[in-house]
Amino acid sequence: MPPIAMNVSVSQAAPLDDAIAAKIRASFDAQGVMTHWGAHITHLADGHCEITLPFSDKVNQQHGFFHGGVIGAIADSAGGYAGYTRISPEHELVTAEYKLNILAPGKGDTLVGRGQVVKAGRSLIVATAELFVIDDGKWTLCALMQQTLFVLPPSR
Repeated sequence: MPPIAMNVSVSQAAPLDDAIAAKIRASFDAQGVMTHWGAHITHLADGHCEITLPFSDKVNQQHGFFHGGVIGAIADSAGGYAGYTRISPEHELVTAEYKLNILAPGKGDTLVGRGQVVKAGRSLIVATAELFVIDDGKWTLCALMQQTLFVLPPSR
């Protein structure tokens, strides 16, 4: 597996509190699109989230690659849930915007999105994600994403 090209490796990230990790996993599991596609959170740590998605006819496009919209959704969720690791449990997040650069076709049997927080403020969080496709054990960087997340106040 290639190292994360971002500024902090996952192995250096602090582990998460069990209650925060459980809240993140429950939130992820409540996303119908992620469960329908078969996506899973495969790693969580402070400021980091990795999501893995196997290739299937639910996520393909006409040339047999992962669909660009699917790549974007995995990027959005990986960055978003990395952001969730930096907010208090009573808060929520929503995406304000993201920019996705697709660098190579999403041709492979697995898509891996690795999100990382760049800066966490009180009302905005900036995150990035790297998206890899794995084809016969070979990892290829296929997309990069940068996003801004809104921190929502606790609901009453």
